[in-house]
Amino acid sequence: MFQGTFALFHRALAVDFRLMRTHLFRFLFAILILFCLFSAQMSSSMMGAAGLALFGQIVYLNFVFILIAGISFFATAITEEKEEETIGLLLMAGVNPVSLLLGKMLPRLIAALLLLSIQFPFTLLAITLGGVMFSQVLAAYIALAAFLFLVANLGLLCSVISARSRTASTLVFIGLVTYFLGVPLLELLRTAAINENWISGNFFPVKVAGIILEWIYDSSVIKQVTTILSTGFNETAWGYQFWSNLLFGLFLFGLANWLFTRFALLEQSSTPERRLVAKKKRSMFSPGRAWPQALMWKDFFFVHGGYGMSLIKFIAYGMALFSLCTFFGYTTRSYSIQEIGMTMFWTMLIVILIEISLISARIFHVEIQWKTLVSTAMLPESMAKIAYTKVLGSLLSILPAFFYLSLGVLFRLREMRYDSGLVFAEPGFWMMCTEILFFWHLTAFLSTYIKWGALPLSFFTMWMGNTFFFISVSLLSLGAGAPDMDGLSVAVTFMMMIGIIAFHFLIKERLVHLASQ
Repeated sequence: MFQGTFALFHRALAVDFRLMRTHLFRFLFAILILFCLFSAQMSSSMMGAAGLALFGQIVYLNFVFILIAGISFFATAITEEKEEETIGLLLMAGVNPVSLLLGKMLPRLIAALLLLSIQFPFTLLAITLGGVMFSQVLAAYIALAAFLFLVANLGLLCSVISARSRTASTLVFIGLVTYFLGVPLLELLRTAAINENWISGNFFPVKVAGIILEWIYDSSVIKQVTTILSTGFNETAWGYQFWSNLLFGLFLFGLANWLFTRFALLEQSSTPERRLVAKKKRSMFSPGRAWPQALMWKDFFFVHGGYGMSLIKFIAYGMALFSLCTFFGYTTRSYSIQEIGMTMFWTMLIVILIEISLISARIFHVEIQWKTLVSTAMLPESMAKIAYTKVLGSLLSILPAFFYLSLGVLFRLREMRYDSGLVFAEPGFWMMCTEILFFWHLTAFLSTYIKWGALPLSFFTMWMGNTFFFISVSLLSLGAGAPDMDGLSVAVTFMMMIGIIAFHFLIKERLVHLASQ
């Protein structure tokens, strides 16, 4: 057992340590912490407990890093072997399921723990700035390490039961959202139901549900970190959150081992799936004959699900909006048509941003993954036109969300005419829009280089860039007074527009290079 685990463990670490990007990422992470430390030292004379503020930034930076690692890094541990069809070969070589799971999960876990360990000495410097003690630093990193172990095993379980990396990442995302947002929402609904006398608080199932929700909430690393960062923290680092995360992580590993034979050994299709596209020509979900723009037709139906997926989105978004508006109407007791429109607008705007972000991560990666880029490049069209046609076909999949967004605009048309005039005149608004476009182009560009994780990596890169920007502005404010924010926003917008144009040419050249291989 341990021989197979050690072989996989040694190979994974050897490959990881030989990659330049591994050490570069750790170096950049340490540089970011040093930059935060420098800014905290510069502002220590103007604020109290500068060390605590610095330490809080670093802790939440690590929290975001762990979330991104769970969605991308850990969720592909087994699915990458499924997609390459090498699990059978590993088992034939005498590697049992436990060894395989340990050999695939432990190297990734250690790589993530190393990223935490390299910043620990720098974090101790926050003590010298005041407001934080060594016990708080130690307790925070212990809590983050336990949470990392939990997320690693959650990603491993989702990777075992999923056929594709994208599905595993989606399951991890749903699990984390349910854990951090679903549990507080359920507790809020339970409390509201008791206060409104819909149910009795003494009813046994309600009491049990409350106890379970409290246990889950107390195991949250956010609650533990909030307690650690509070003034006068004097609790043990090996508390309930540590042991609950550790035990539940072991439970998830055991569940992954139990389900391994059921899910991981099933043969996966070596061709792209049709998903909700019907094969019968007379079906309403059938793609029918190809459109004049065949690539647009192909991406809409065979990548994004076609009419079937659009209908599901239309119904799901409608039900979600109805439930959300009903909840707000009940809690506020007065919910006008304008407020309904605002709720629909902002909710669907967030949905559209998420959908386009997912599209940007898949639009070219699908062609590379299924090795169809070479045949696509043989069409009598330029690579630029092929790329833009694929973009238009993918954007058709957001029409259900765009319909509800437009409906929300109609409900609040009069107010939005006045608000839009004020918003459009702000340079910060255009900087935000340009930054979103830059993020989508960066994601599409990275998806042509890496097998998985382009979207989380782009998000992390943009987050680091924004952190540098705001820290730089703060330092300028300390040194030379408040800068001209409007002029600074215009300059940043201009630079990002240049970057977007550059990405167009870089993506084209990258696709041409991949098609010629």
